[in-house]
Amino acid sequence: MPEDTKKAERPKVPFSKIIRFGLSITFKTIPFLFTFINIVAVVHGISYGFTTFMMQRFYDSVEAVITHNGIMRNAYWAIAALGLSMILRELLNGIHNFMHTVCFNKMHGEMAKIINAKMAKIDPLCLEDTTLHDDINKAQEGSGTISYVIFIGITILTFYLPFFAFMAVYLYFLKPLFIICMIMIFIPSLAGQLMRTHIIEKFEDKAAPIRREFEAHEQALTHKTWYKETRLLGGYAYFMRLFMDTMRRLNKAEWEANRKTNLINLGMNIFTLLGHGGIIYMLFDALLKGEISVGAFAAVYGAIGMLFYIMDEIVQNHIGSIASSLGKAHNFIRFMELPERGGAACERKPEAGIIVENASFRYPNAETDSVNGINLTIKSGETIAIVGENGAGKTTLARLLTGIYKPSEGRVILYGMDTSATDAKYLFNNLSGVFQKYQRYQMTLRDNIRISDFDNNADIETPLEQAGVALESGSFPNGAETMLSRDFDGVDLSGGEWQRVAIARGLYRIHNTILLDEPTAAIDPLEESRIYKQFIEMSKEKTAIIITHRLGSTQIADRVLVMDKGRIAGDGTHESLMADCTLYRNMYNSQAEWYSV
Repeated sequence: MPEDTKKAERPKVPFSKIIRFGLSITFKTIPFLFTFINIVAVVHGISYGFTTFMMQRFYDSVEAVITHNGIMRNAYWAIAALGLSMILRELLNGIHNFMHTVCFNKMHGEMAKIINAKMAKIDPLCLEDTTLHDDINKAQEGSGTISYVIFIGITILTFYLPFFAFMAVYLYFLKPLFIICMIMIFIPSLAGQLMRTHIIEKFEDKAAPIRREFEAHEQALTHKTWYKETRLLGGYAYFMRLFMDTMRRLNKAEWEANRKTNLINLGMNIFTLLGHGGIIYMLFDALLKGEISVGAFAAVYGAIGMLFYIMDEIVQNHIGSIASSLGKAHNFIRFMELPERGGAACERKPEAGIIVENASFRYPNAETDSVNGINLTIKSGETIAIVGENGAGKTTLARLLTGIYKPSEGRVILYGMDTSATDAKYLFNNLSGVFQKYQRYQMTLRDNIRISDFDNNADIETPLEQAGVALESGSFPNGAETMLSRDFDGVDLSGGEWQRVAIARGLYRIHNTILLDEPTAAIDPLEESRIYKQFIEMSKEKTAIIITHRLGSTQIADRVLVMDKGRIAGDGTHESLMADCTLYRNMYNSQAEWYSV
């Protein structure tokens, strides 16, 4: 595992980097919409300040009518102008909020695409490190946060900043000393919220692994995949204890973070309240000295409430949310910087076969190699069976042979391509697989098959027949269009039927090499023999790698590799291994009663 994937060794992500990343994605995704919403935001912000100015004009015109025999018509014009400014303000408010929601939703969807695209590029070996699973969990939490940080940050610059700039100019022309009002409102709250950033980031680092445990225990209690076994075997009480324990630990960490941040907020709010009282005194003193009009006093006094409300909205809601979410944004950026598989384009040479040169492989954080010093040549079109006891290294060797994993030492040359230096899309082209841990996709039977190769326009009947899936069996009331999910008003299949569907899926993909990783584990030995024989018949001139624990199936292979403690303990035909390999002979004889002669 690359060292830079470990949380403790990663440097803190600069805030500027988060902003640059978010802006680049935003301008790429919604350039025109984003530009337009910012123009609307600037006009919207100025409209709030302009309404305060018009409020003063209205109060002054009314005062002139009452005390100085002013012209009534001027008062009517003033109230009309005030009304129009308020209507414009609310219209802009509606447009701005609507566009903000549209933009945010588009960006949220784009971030989801980005994180899934990144997952597709990460070196599969990384997935063997538990640290990465915490990173994935935190990245999913932080993907929406990037959009939030960008839109709130831009809103502060394009909406709130023009409003405060207008109010600063307005207050300055009333009385320059009033500029202090802005500072007395702004500084205490901002300082308090910025102090929260570190606290919340530490909470996220602590909460992510606990959150994963919590979700896993919750699934064991409620998800249909685990529900039956959990209840039947009496594991409910055990998982409930684990669930409650992780929930308490998660709540404790959250409470501690909230306690610290709320104490900071309380202290800063006291300073803000004192500042509010000071502003009112300054206004009252200026009015008594005749430095401002009654209309200015009334307008500014009313605006103070709006200033405090808006400042509270900025600091408590927006900057506060950014501060509390910044740790998640850091996690997202760190996830995006994880090493990708990479590699160069390379031409496949099918006739070259597979060559393994002194290859070893060790999983992240493991103390010993899972496979060690393997030297092997597989000819193109050859069928190879890999057998061995649990933990012998069968699956690891197969993943090296197909380029899924890169060797820790040595080389694997797959059809002329060095798997450590070649882009994965070239390695996996013309490669298919059927796995013991197959996926049960909640979609139609047709799509369950075609999902392996949507570029293949062939019919699905042939692979279905080859895998032993009988459309007329009654399990598929709508034929190939049968929905394979009870959740979507469809049907469910037995384990054996699902495994046949998975086999058909692997056979449907256009390939010249196929990996079968115990694909018939849920099928009885006699049916397994039939499927393997049919598989060999249709795989002529194709390379096949079969991992199996049922040694009766190995007789169909051209060669059998016997794995023992990460090394090849035997290599030959079934007959030669029965004669010369004690380990293979003992394993075969222990299963002999399963096989049909």
